[in-house]
Order: sequence, then structure tokens, then C-alpha cells
Amino acid sequence: MRRIKKGPEPACLKDLRETPGADWSSVSGAQRREMRKQANDEQGGLCAYCMSLIPQSNKPLEPPDNTSMKIEHFEARNASRAKMFDWSNLLGVCIGDVGIEGGGESDQQARYHCDTYRGHLKVTEQGLDLNPAAFPPDIGERFSYTVSGEARTSQRFEPAERDKVERMIARLNLNLPRLRRNRAAVIGLLRRELQKKPTLARVKELLQDASAPGAKGLLRPYCQVAIHYLQKKLRQL
Repeated sequence: MRRIKKGPEPACLKDLRETPGADWSSVSGAQRREMRKQANDEQGGLCAYCMSLIPQSNKPLEPPDNTSMKIEHFEARNASRAKMFDWSNLLGVCIGDVGIEGGGESDQQARYHCDTYRGHLKVTEQGLDLNPAAFPPDIGERFSYTVSGEARTSQRFEPAERDKVERMIARLNLNLPRLRRNRAAVIGLLRRELQKKPTLARVKELLQDASAPGAKGLLRPYCQVAIHYLQKKLRQL
């Protein structure tokens, strides 16, 4: 997971807050599109939770459609109505159900991740402790990743802080096998690159590539995994 730097809220949120009796069902398609556009730009096209690349529109300047991106309430609407239209509480997330195909209901639920997965948990088990859009702390520093792609909590923090990360990993199903394979592939590519040219300059070059968005404003999928791995390499050189 990575820190998200929120910009000014979409104009539609102020309109919604000032509309008597407005709730989430009041949000129009155009307003949802406006939110998806801003969230997609702020997040470099990545899901706020798993950091997979959200499928982008083929139309210039159009955001991902509602079959590719959802607007997620970090604090659920039923838990905090006051934050229903608070931009700091709204994140762009993937659909969260790409994985195994077919099977019974239990198999289908096992493939879920991110907001889709936690939405199937008991209400008392859905809460998350660390908002990627809140700073401090920098949520990216709270996570670590093994070469096999497993997401873990960083051991640099106190047990209570590590527990928060462990709950997020569990409640978002971030160690789903598909996600682990994808993160492992990122690390595997970096290892092969550094075997070719194991220099400090090359590590810094790869770190810059992982940290900066490309020409279309998109970050590399699972970029924080690469950043974590390369920062560790820098400390070892």
C-alpha cells in the first residue's frame, strides 16, 4: 500500500453536502464520474489498497468506468455519515473480484480482495485503522514485502502499529495468491535487472522509475513493492 496525496475535492461534493437529505444514492452518474476522474489522477491509476492498475478508458481524458473503479468510503457510510461526502474519506479502488473462476460461493468469495472482500465480512470486522490518504503516518512505510510477494507489516514499529497493518492485510485479503504472484513478479524483475548491473546508480535509477508516474500520469502497478525492495537495496550498498 502507498500514501495517497489528496488534492482539492471535486466540486460535486460541496453541492451534495449542501443538498438537504442527500445520501449516496443521490449521487448522479456525472458526479460519480467526476470523483473517479480525480481519484484516478491522484492515485496514478492504481487501486488505493492493492496497487493493481485499474483498467483505463480508451477515450482521452475519460476516467475508468464504473465496471473498473469504485469510489470507496474508507470509513463506511453506516459508521460515519458525517464523512459520506468528505474527499479525504473517499478512495478509488479496483473491483476486487478478479481471480479464480467458477466454483461454489465459498470459492467465489475467496477470490475477492480490497473493498469487495471486506464488504463480505461481519460489520464488526470491516473497520480499517490506516487511511492511505491520511498523513502522518506514511502508510507506505508500514508495509513490507517478501521476495515471494507476501505483504507483511514492517518490524520497525511498535506491536500496536504492526497489529493495525496485519488487520488491514487480513480484512482486504491482500495476500490473495494472485496478488502475491503479481508482487513477486515485480521483485523478480528488479532482481534480474540488478544482476545485470548491480550498481548504486542503477538502484537509484530503478527507484526513480518506480516512484514517478509515466507520460500518461500512471504509476507502475505495485510500485510501492518496488520502492520497498530498492530502498532496502540502497541500505545494503
